[in-house]
Amino acid sequence: MQETKTIRVKTCPYCFRNISNEDAGFLLRTDGVRFQSPAMNDVFSYKTDVSYLYFWSAMGIPEEQIDARRIIVDNEVMTELNQELTAAGKELAVKKFDMDSFGYTFHAEEGAVTLFSNTMVCPFCHNVLPQNFFKYEMLKIGLAGSVASGKTVYLCSLMMNGFDVMQRENLTVRNAYGNPNDDYKLEMERNAERMLRYGICPESTSKTFRKPVFMEITYRLGHEDFRMLTAVYDVAGELIKESSGTGRTGFVRHMDGFICLVDPAQMHLEHSLINKQIPDEDRVLEKLHVMTKEEQMTIQKMSNENGGQVMNQADFMAENTVSDDYFYERRADMILDAIRSVLGDHELKTKYMALTIAKSDLLEELGEIKEFRGSSLLFERKQVSAGFMNMDHHFLRQDVLKQIFDQKVFRLQRNLEDYKESGLFAVSALGCETEEIVEGTQKYTKTVGKVHPIRTEEPVLWMIMKFMQEKGWLK
Repeated sequence: MQETKTIRVKTCPYCFRNISNEDAGFLLRTDGVRFQSPAMNDVFSYKTDVSYLYFWSAMGIPEEQIDARRIIVDNEVMTELNQELTAAGKELAVKKFDMDSFGYTFHAEEGAVTLFSNTMVCPFCHNVLPQNFFKYEMLKIGLAGSVASGKTVYLCSLMMNGFDVMQRENLTVRNAYGNPNDDYKLEMERNAERMLRYGICPESTSKTFRKPVFMEITYRLGHEDFRMLTAVYDVAGELIKESSGTGRTGFVRHMDGFICLVDPAQMHLEHSLINKQIPDEDRVLEKLHVMTKEEQMTIQKMSNENGGQVMNQADFMAENTVSDDYFYERRADMILDAIRSVLGDHELKTKYMALTIAKSDLLEELGEIKEFRGSSLLFERKQVSAGFMNMDHHFLRQDVLKQIFDQKVFRLQRNLEDYKESGLFAVSALGCETEEIVEGTQKYTKTVGKVHPIRTEEPVLWMIMKFMQEKGWLK
């Protein structure tokens, strides 16, 4: 019986080139298996994967940090291998079409030794494709925010306890990584576990393109199931700003929408603990160090003429950082401006925007926030049992958040009017305060009390819902 095949063409979630299931290669693990055939031993030995190395090097990862010792089998390798095996009278290495996933599996046999892989990779960048990649539609979400806005903590909060916060009576979310041993996946899962169990927050990420978090979504509506993939990308805001128009920000164009995190430190609040953000001591010392002798003498002269010190450390920090990137990053609309500069007004009309106040627990007891009627809705923690979210409360929160944004952040209309659809959210990945812990040479951030997130999942679920509605899956 002839094998039935279906050709599917999708966009790689890493390099964003069009790829078909027939062209995809495979990532293999041999675990020390040896073959009789020299040709098979050569193919199934670990080598430097140049395509993979070049891709991540171009994305800003130092080569010494890239684990590129891999076994990749693509169509070209298979053709050469089978020519040698056929000539030697050996059994063939084959690709088999998988009707369930619309992908392929790889098999190679020699005597009692069998190699198998269903871990498919992009034929261009050699990154591992998520499970069921060729079967389901994919929603790509960019998680954007300024420095220290909490993007990594936010992702870990979503991933805690197997995406538990996203599960609903009629909605199931599961991990969709194609490689269960992926280093980034394992690191994020460890970070999520440490955060849930011990309240230890992950470190801030560097200014590089990072692997997305892949999820498979199943939504049950009546007797019908709708399935899709969702990829959430940690979009370094400073990278967009610095590299606007270069290759490293090309992925921004391929996002279907953005969750833009606004730190309470970027809001115009009277509360000094939030509003007064001072650069750390290292940056102050760096500023002092680069001052010329003439500048130091000028300051001293001014001090002498005025009979005292005219510029203390606090004054110096304020004076010398006004035009610094630090204050640029404190602008709440900086990321929106950066995204607009990359995409242009026309492309914005094809994107969703979930504008989201992060760390909202910091606002919970502020009198100036309590003055807004209905503000208590922003801090609800109770998880709904069905549907994407409590839509009645969602619409009520929109009205409250519009007032807060217009008065405490920026005028909304100018920043959101060009998007396809936009929504406003207030979340907290931790839902509690944090403190800096120093143990010997180690310094880390730890929660004070139990981690109790505030609706972290809602911006993601809102975008999934909009995506499904646009596809005509939801009535």
